Amino acid sequence: MTPDPNVSETPLEDMLPHEPRHSFLHRMRTRLMAGVSIIAPLWITGFVLWKLFGWADGFSRPLVKPFAAFFGNPDWYYSGIGFGITIIILYAVGTIATNVLGRRLWAEAREAIESLPLVRTIYSPVRQLLETMTSPTGAGFKKVVLFEYPRRGTWTLGFLAGDVPFVYDREPAHSIFIPTAPNPTTGFMLIVPREDIKHTDLTVEAAFQMIVSAGVAVPLALRLPAGVADSTEFEADKIREAAKRSMGDASAAS
Repeated sequence: MTPDPNVSETPLEDMLPHEPRHSFLHRMRTRLMAGVSIIAPLWITGFVLWKLFGWADGFSRPLVKPFAAFFGNPDWYYSGIGFGITIIILYAVGTIATNVLGRRLWAEAREAIESLPLVRTIYSPVRQLLETMTSPTGAGFKKVVLFEYPRRGTWTLGFLAGDVPFVYDREPAHSIFIPTAPNPTTGFMLIVPREDIKHTDLTVEAAFQMIVSAGVAVPLALRLPAGVADSTEFEADKIREAAKRSMGDASAAS
């Protein structure tokens, strides 16, 4: 058969783009980093859970020793018993605190604790923070919002915490908690006018995942408000116009 001159005889494999051959050290580094990206999150998660388990287990361990000593073996103890007792204590305290009589007694005890000069400076903010984060009906830390900070065109994620009224007739502003990345247990608080806040469809869990990952894990539901590019370009245009004016003034002066 006579070969067709219009058909290339070059093998298909030679026509396809070849992937560059990396050195052994490059392949080794890539595979090590892939292993780290899988093992490190699992290890950190297990480490945190183990520390929490150890804290809960050690919290109630002193309660076991008197009973063990009573039965003649003061050193008797199995890991996990204190953890189970801690869970029972937390459940019992929560059950008592949620009924009518328990709420009344706890309110009186809380007032007595918060009347102590030194204790109230530590206890009150910690109590309010935990109640806001754990209350199933609380408004705080239930909404993720966006607002422009620290400058126009730069957006920051925050958690809606509460309302702050003005001295005159105007809709109240919002207190916003801004967690720091990648450690969301620390942060700062800002008071932002209501009209400057943009509500999002993000859940608190998704926002925390983005913060912990330092912005790498961007939730699919996150959408910046319309006009962000326009506002940024507007600021850039103002900078360019100012630069042109300064160059024109410099040329006129020379």
